[in-house]
Amino acid sequence: MPRLPTRPTLPSRPIRHLSAATDAARVVAGRLAPGLARAPLSFAGWSTAEFRSYAASPSRSATPQRRAGRDAVTRVNAATGNIPIEAALLARAIADTAPPVGVEPNPTLWDVLERYLPDCLSAFEVSSRRAGRESAEQLLIAQLRLLHSVALNVEQAEAEHNERDLQIQDRFLKERFASLTPGELDLTVRPPATASIRALDAAGKTRAKAAPTEGRAYLDAEADPVVLFRRQSPGPWELGLRLALPRRSPVTLGVVEESTTGAMQFTHRAGRRVFTQRRATGFRAAQVDLTLAVRLSSPRRFLVYAEGLSGREPTDTVLFLRADTRSQAELATTLANHPRAPLTVIASGYETTDGLIVRNESILFPDLRAACDGYGYRRITWLDRHSPVV
Repeated sequence: MPRLPTRPTLPSRPIRHLSAATDAARVVAGRLAPGLARAPLSFAGWSTAEFRSYAASPSRSATPQRRAGRDAVTRVNAATGNIPIEAALLARAIADTAPPVGVEPNPTLWDVLERYLPDCLSAFEVSSRRAGRESAEQLLIAQLRLLHSVALNVEQAEAEHNERDLQIQDRFLKERFASLTPGELDLTVRPPATASIRALDAAGKTRAKAAPTEGRAYLDAEADPVVLFRRQSPGPWELGLRLALPRRSPVTLGVVEESTTGAMQFTHRAGRRVFTQRRATGFRAAQVDLTLAVRLSSPRRFLVYAEGLSGREPTDTVLFLRADTRSQAELATTLANHPRAPLTVIASGYETTDGLIVRNESILFPDLRAACDGYGYRRITWLDRHSPVV
């Protein structure tokens, strides 16, 4: 009996091709059943701490726990172009009273962060259309001052384990907002100036420490994020930025500025992969500096960003920001270098009557346009998501 021809043995494929086949299968499955395909996770608006927590988790299946008030912070940032600077600073200062991630906030503080603060923003949107913008702005600031005072009192009572004061603050909030419904905060009457509401100066309401006349102020995005650079002389602000990086790390460092007239200004500089001068530190690892000098003639606000190269490991770095010949702040941050989050908004800054307030933001975005939208810089025409018309 003749033997049947045997089927030739195919060489086994390396295991690494399985992932590509799996990805292709997912694409086909997504086309056939769009509802079953899961969209890629977006990191826009994540803090660098949240991203590092996610990247360190074994499964990367669940998003990390977020700090109380984080959604309100995202909303405030996006509205900063439409609300007074004082209101934005007050709202962020209220959010700063939130405990670290993993620590349960006091119920009264939770109400302030997750209920009353968002309701203030919703009420402003409604009131600015009904009662006029100027009146709504004044009432918004008054209400935020009240909430900030309560948040500080609760924070102090928690630290002192003072149950009586906690009960007083909780009762005050419930009485003051007894007739409210979610999203319908009553801004028709100014909050009474009682002894339970602290007097607020510019430094207090922003929780900003003054930058030392000599030396450096360290800004931690989660614990101690704000500094106040006092004006030494009238005129424009001359900022010196220095981003410390490992060698062969191509990064773009930039500043987006909105002037008091509403004009937008973009300044940036890219560090090259090679031919970058090494900084003499005395240590073994090669370090280079990406520097940028910025002149702020009449700023209302600004942000500082850095964009790394996608596909590399996250880079921990520090931005050194100098506002005059002596005062300087260190802003520790991370460049995620992820394809969906290559850009980090490192800092935001606001011009006030007391000086320049700078905050360590450390928030991730996929591109420059998304970052500008996330911080309410909307008077910009874009060629593409990376390139504004200038």
